[in-house]
Amino acid sequence: MSDAGQPGWPNGVRPILVPDLKRLGINEQNELFWDGRHVEIRRSLTLTRFQKFITIIVTLCAVLGALGGFVTGFNNASVFLCARHVTFLTCPAP
Repeated sequence: MSDAGQPGWPNGVRPILVPDLKRLGINEQNELFWDGRHVEIRRSLTLTRFQKFITIIVTLCAVLGALGGFVTGFNNASVFLCARHVTFLTCPAP
C-alpha cells in the first residue's frame, strides 16, 4: 500500500494502515482513543439570521398545528359523545 493520500484529500493526510491499528483504542463507554488520547469531534451549528427567522416561523406553525389538531380532536370527541347521549362534555341544546 502507498502512504500517499487519496485524490482530493488535504496534504499530509494518509490512509490508516494495518500497523496503525495498534494505536487505536476504545474504553468501556465506547469512546475512541488514538495513542492514548481521547478522539473528540466538534462541529458547531451556526445559523444565519434568516435561518433563525425561518426556524422560528416553522416552530410557531408546528405549535399552532398541534394546538389545532388537539382542538379538532376534542370537538370531534364532543360530537361523538353527544350523539351517544354522553353529556359530561357540553352538548348543544336540542
